Amino acid sequence: MNNNRVKELSILESSVISVGLSSYDRPELLLRAIKSIQNQKYKNLEILVSDNGSSNPDVIQLIKQFAKDDARVKYFIHSTNKGTFFNFRYLLEQATGEYFIFLADDDFWSDNLLGNLLYDSKQSGAGLTYAKSVAVDVEMSDAERIGKELSSTRSSWLCLTRFMFFDTDSIIYGLFKTKNGRKLSFLLMNWNYPEKISTNFPFLLNNFPSYPFIFGLLAAGGFHNSSSDETIHYCGARTINRTRATLAPKHALLLCAYIWMHIQMIYRCIAASIKVGSMSGFILAPIMGVYLFFRRMLVAIRIRKNLSNIKNNT
Repeated sequence: MNNNRVKELSILESSVISVGLSSYDRPELLLRAIKSIQNQKYKNLEILVSDNGSSNPDVIQLIKQFAKDDARVKYFIHSTNKGTFFNFRYLLEQATGEYFIFLADDDFWSDNLLGNLLYDSKQSGAGLTYAKSVAVDVEMSDAERIGKELSSTRSSWLCLTRFMFFDTDSIIYGLFKTKNGRKLSFLLMNWNYPEKISTNFPFLLNNFPSYPFIFGLLAAGGFHNSSSDETIHYCGARTINRTRATLAPKHALLLCAYIWMHIQMIYRCIAASIKVGSMSGFILAPIMGVYLFFRRMLVAIRIRKNLSNIKNNT
């Protein structure tokens, strides 16, 4: 961190950042995430830890020890697993700091991340400020490890259009004003589906329902890209599940489910736009929903075609 930025941060120490750390049954990864919070150069933090019904007692012991060692920590232990977005919503609703940021227990940060994000957020006035994203914990090339980046802009029209083509929810792990996030916290919930769809395709329940929340933050103040070699969010990556090449009757049901998902996305993005008073968001919400639906269909067809070609050539 350069000297000018250090001097600026000494002035910003009055700004409390609420860190929302969600955990579930991964003590080794949770310890890594905790250490990355403790190592932050920016110290004016409220640290909120919410465990989503872990069955491993090591997780609970680790959280309690963290709170014992650090007076900034408040923890919440839920008796059952209520889902990722319940945990996110709960953390946000407990926050009292001026700014808020999520951290999943399989992720961790570079030491200067919070200070740099706060500095850039204060300077830009953006609704959401995010770092460089680097995948860890899986085998992949160095080029593949670096996540896609959204370009900076305060224009809600331009920002929301870029987000539509960006098509990933990675930036939900950025820094934003707590008051703005709490306005939109009702959007952090799974999609609503009939029981038959939920039973056959349980993965759809949490298939990017964070988009409307992000949409609202961007509509409220645009985006600032704070990516640098000192501002890195290390993301615990997962292997990609490949779709089967053979079509089955239930895929017609899956198509209906995707149509219903994107109708819900349009409705929620409109709700987010109304909540933050964004006319551009209100207009762009249906365009984004329709675009993302057809994008997903084209991607699914391309993957299925490639898998079919591989199968025929073996």
